[in-house]
Amino acid sequence: MNKLTITAVTTALLSFGIAGNAMADKHAFNDAESAVEYRQNALSIMRDNFAAMGDMVKGDVAFDAAIFQQRAEDFARLSHIPWAGFSVDGAMPGDNTDALPEIWDNWDDFKQRTVDFTADAEKLAEVAAGGSLDDIKPVFMAAAKNCKGCHDNYKD
Repeated sequence: MNKLTITAVTTALLSFGIAGNAMADKHAFNDAESAVEYRQNALSIMRDNFAAMGDMVKGDVAFDAAIFQQRAEDFARLSHIPWAGFSVDGAMPGDNTDALPEIWDNWDDFKQRTVDFTADAEKLAEVAAGGSLDDIKPVFMAAAKNCKGCHDNYKD
């Protein structure tokens, strides 16, 4: 290998390393705005999945076990995602969020609610795999109650 090739490869690797670190830093929420956007996006997708399941539970849309199961599995996977966006300094209430200051004032309660919520979401996915709407309804309602409880206390 000649000196020019070694220099070019070294420069490319160093550039990639620097760019990679910059990308990792961005995803590590170095600023509150990114953290808020991240959690809002995750919660929005979760809401869409939950609403679609709710329409089936209420009978507004015909129950399709396969679609419900997919929505429940997606919801369960997503249930782990948004919470990191609440733990960044400065990611508190402001003009760009409906989150109330009570989240940070009652952090331990909020964190426990996220744990309970994730457990509810995982149970819903598990029950949805069975395909019985009669079995799904009470589990769905328990998850909905958990959602509402958190929104009542922590969302404007």
